[in-house]
Amino acid sequence: MDVIVGTAGHIDHGKTSLVKALTGTDADRLPEEKRRGITVDIGFAEMSVGDTHIGFVDVPGHERFVKNMLAGASGIDIVILVIAADDGVMPQTREHFDICRLLNVRSGLIAITKCDLVDDETLELAKLEAAELVENSFLEFSPIIAVSSQKGDGIEEIRDALSHAACALQERQIDRVMRLPIDRSFSMKGFGAVVTGTLASGEITEGSEFELLPA
Repeated sequence: MDVIVGTAGHIDHGKTSLVKALTGTDADRLPEEKRRGITVDIGFAEMSVGDTHIGFVDVPGHERFVKNMLAGASGIDIVILVIAADDGVMPQTREHFDICRLLNVRSGLIAITKCDLVDDETLELAKLEAAELVENSFLEFSPIIAVSSQKGDGIEEIRDALSHAACALQERQIDRVMRLPIDRSFSMKGFGAVVTGTLASGEITEGSEFELLPA
């Protein structure tokens, strides 16, 4: 089974570090991201858990890059709402969560990151604040997992929770008409126009021809 998992959350709450801890891949690939130490555009990684192949879409948390976050979140099946234990719920935590609800995301979990930087009382307060944020939403009964991407605490619990959430999803319909909502378009030297997106239905093979709508 193939599923798409997206991150969501405020800047510097550890979304990219969590993806790297899970997959071994640094989703920050742009020179600007390396120089500034923040995620600017959506990045990608992957891993397998049993028979489930998981593709990750890591999104920027800065308010100026919300349009990039929206592009990355538009095709996800499962969201990891990332909240730093030492910061708690912040403006883009709420904004990203609202975007996920508007996009009709139906599955996910909450990762309380940087748990190694706070005491037990502060960690419990962060969990309570997270639970209050997602009350009466699709995440209300989802796991809230304390994580340290640096020390590895909680990483296996995240993997298990993702596997469990994936098993509850309905598989994408490959026997239907191919539909690929486009989240980015750009030109690449030697290739020309390139579009990216998450395949919603059908399948794509080399040499296939498709129609761009609206024309």
